[in-house]
Amino acid sequence: MKQNTKKRVLIVDDSEMVRNFHSYIIRMFGYQTGTAENGVVALEKLLSEEYQLLVTDINMPKMDGYELIKNVRENGISIPVIVISTEYEYKSRFSGVEPGPSLHMVKPTDPEKLIATIKMLL
Repeated sequence: MKQNTKKRVLIVDDSEMVRNFHSYIIRMFGYQTGTAENGVVALEKLLSEEYQLLVTDINMPKMDGYELIKNVRENGISIPVIVISTEYEYKSRFSGVEPGPSLHMVKPTDPEKLIATIKMLL
């Protein structure tokens, strides 16, 4: 578990329940977490703090997941991204954004698959 203590994961979702659920699961495996309720808050955190992974929803107020990823890439932040959304929400809107998300997972997220995916990316 100690090898994960410096790995920080930013969780972005407009649902406090979802943010807390994902944060709890990820912290159980020794990672540190930060949270944001929308893309605007998340981008501010990514520009001022160091994270090794971004886990984001798509449908959020102020700045959605598509815009967040676009802004992250345009600001030169090189970070793996996991998009967690309903299948309906996830569309190929990442044209012109290279690279787009690293992976897409469907809500509700299986905790074991989430952790396995995080371990793979980190």
